[in-house]
Amino acid sequence: MNELTLGNRLRFTACAVFAIALASCGGGGGSPGTTVGTGTGTTGTPATGTAGPTTAAAGTITMNLVDASGVSSQALSTVNPLTAQATVLDANGHPIANTVVTFATSGTLSILSPASGSVLTNASGVASIKLSPKDLLTAQTQSGAADTVTATATVATQALIVKSNYQLGVTAVTLNLSAPSSGTINLKSYATTALKVNVLANGALYTAQPVTVNFSSGCASSGQASLPSSATTVNGQAQVVYTDKGCGATDVVTASVTGAQPISANLIVAAPVAASIGFVSAAPSDKAIVLQGAGGNGRVETATLTFKALDTSGQPLPNQLINFSVNPANVVSLQSTSGTTGSDGTAVVTVNSGSVPTTFRVIAAFNNQPAISTISDSVTVTTGQPVQAAFSLSAKSFNISGWNHDNETTDVNILLADVNGNPVADGTPVIFTTDSGAIGSASNGGCTTVNGACSVVFRSQNPRYGVGNAAGKVPGLATISVSTTSALYTLSGSIGIHLSADQPVVPAGVTRLTTISCGAYSLQLAPTDLNGNPLPQGTTLVSANISGGTTIGQIIPNAVPDTYFVIPHTIPVTPGPTCLVGGATTATDTFDIIVASPLGSPVVYHYSINYPIP
Repeated sequence: MNELTLGNRLRFTACAVFAIALASCGGGGGSPGTTVGTGTGTTGTPATGTAGPTTAAAGTITMNLVDASGVSSQALSTVNPLTAQATVLDANGHPIANTVVTFATSGTLSILSPASGSVLTNASGVASIKLSPKDLLTAQTQSGAADTVTATATVATQALIVKSNYQLGVTAVTLNLSAPSSGTINLKSYATTALKVNVLANGALYTAQPVTVNFSSGCASSGQASLPSSATTVNGQAQVVYTDKGCGATDVVTASVTGAQPISANLIVAAPVAASIGFVSAAPSDKAIVLQGAGGNGRVETATLTFKALDTSGQPLPNQLINFSVNPANVVSLQSTSGTTGSDGTAVVTVNSGSVPTTFRVIAAFNNQPAISTISDSVTVTTGQPVQAAFSLSAKSFNISGWNHDNETTDVNILLADVNGNPVADGTPVIFTTDSGAIGSASNGGCTTVNGACSVVFRSQNPRYGVGNAAGKVPGLATISVSTTSALYTLSGSIGIHLSADQPVVPAGVTRLTTISCGAYSLQLAPTDLNGNPLPQGTTLVSANISGGTTIGQIIPNAVPDTYFVIPHTIPVTPGPTCLVGGATTATDTFDIIVASPLGSPVVYHYSINYPIP
C-alpha cells in the first residue's frame, strides 16, 4: 500500500491551518461541507464539502490484503485465505488506536471472520479481519469471479472509507480414503467397520466449513448392510460406520461430494455360516387335514409347513437350498422335495393328504450340510366324508306337551362321522324338514357341524295330524327328515317326536285287582294320551286316597321320562295287615293313582284290591 509522503503530510497540514484561519475570520460565508471520506484503491481520502470552504481531513484510512505469509495478494482461495489490514491515521499521520473499523463485502463470494465485520485498531492503528471463500461449492464454481472489500472508520466525526478488490482463485476438490487406507478390508459376517474420507481442497484438508459427504453401497441398498447415506466433515474428515446384515459378497462403498471425483472402498464381507434350521409353523394351525377327496366347505387336503434357516449369529439365512422328506414315507405326498430360503430365511413346503388316516412329520435339512436338520410337529390326516353308518339322530325329548299347546320346543341333534369313526370336518351342512310343527330358524332350516355335530330346535304348532288324517300319518307324531351329502352320496335319516296330549286316557269305572297272596301286588300302569302316544315328559304319578290297611310302595318310574314308546309304571300294592293266605273271607281296600301332566289338569285312576282275611 502507498503511504503518505512527507510532502503530502506538509500539504495536508498547511491546508488544515489555512482552513482554521478562514473559519476564525468568518471568511467565505456559508456552512462547512460534509466530511464523509471516500477512497478507492488502497488509500481513502475525505470528500470536499458541497458548500462553503473545504474542511480539513481529520485523518486517513488505507487497506492492504495479505496472504498467510504477509505478502500482498488479491488472489483468494481455500488454501490461501486473505487478511484485510486497514490502517487508520490522524491528520498528523499518527496511528489511531481503539477505533472501530467495519469491513464488508457483497457476501456472494466470501465470508468475514469475525462475521460482524467490526474490528478495533491496535496501537499501530491497524485493524485486521480474515477473508475466506464463502463455502467449498462457491470456491469450486466461481473461480475467477471478483469482489470488493470495503473498510470504514470514523475519525473526528468524519467517515473514512477505503476499498480493495480481490479475485477467487482456482479450487480443486478431491477425496482421500483414510480408512481403510489400502482401499480394501476383509469383514466377518455381521461385523462392523469404520469408513473415513478426507475432503481436500487444492491438496489440503478443507476445514473452513463442514462438508456433506454422500455414501452408498449395493448391500446397503438391498438391506443387507447398514450404512448412513451421508456424513458431515469434522476437521475435514467424514466418518460412517458400516454394519453387515448378511451381505456375504464384496461390497463396493462409494463416497462422493459435489464437484469431486467419487472414490470407493472394497469391503470383502464373509458369507454367513449355516448353524441351524427350525420349524416355524403349519397351516392349518390345528395341524389337521382331511383325507384325499374329502374336500369341501371348511375342508383342507393340503398342509403348508414353514421352516427357517439361521446362521451362527442367529440371523435369518437367505438363498439356502433346503431338502424335504416325510416320515413315515408314502402316506402323504410332498409337492416339492426342496426349496430355497427367502430374504427372511424361511422355506415353505406343501404336503397333500392320502387316503389313509395317519400322522406324519416333515424333515428339513440343508442341502450342502444334511447333518443340520429339523423335524416338524405332527400333522394329522383324518376326517373323511360322512357315511350312512355313522349317521346318528336324537332328540332332547321325544314326547313334548305339543298336542294342546304351541311353541313347546325340543332340540333335534345330528352326529356325523366318516368311515374311520372320526367326526366329519367342521362346516358340513345338514338339512331338516318336518311334517308336523316347525323346525330350524328363520335364517336356516338346518345347521352346519362343529366337531361332527349340530342341532336345531323343533317346536309344536300346526299342522298336527290326528286319527284318520288323509295323509295316512301316525296321529300326534311329527316325522322329522334329515339329510346331508358326501362326495358321492346323499345320506338321510328320520326321527319321530310325539306331540303328546296332556290328558291321559282313563278307563271307565274302577279297576278291580284281586290277589290271594299277602305279598306286594305289582300293578302295571301304562297311561297314554288320546292318540295312544306316550304322555308328555315330566308327567307324574302319585298314590292317594288309600283305604283300609293297604299300602302303596314307590312308583317306578314315578314320572314319564323322555321316551318314544309308552312304558309301564310299576306300582307295588301291599294288602293290609289282616291279610291271611287261605282265609275264609275277603277284604276290599281302595286307592287312587293321580296322573298329572306338565300343562294339563290331574287325572285320577280308581282302583280296588281284594285280598283274603280270616
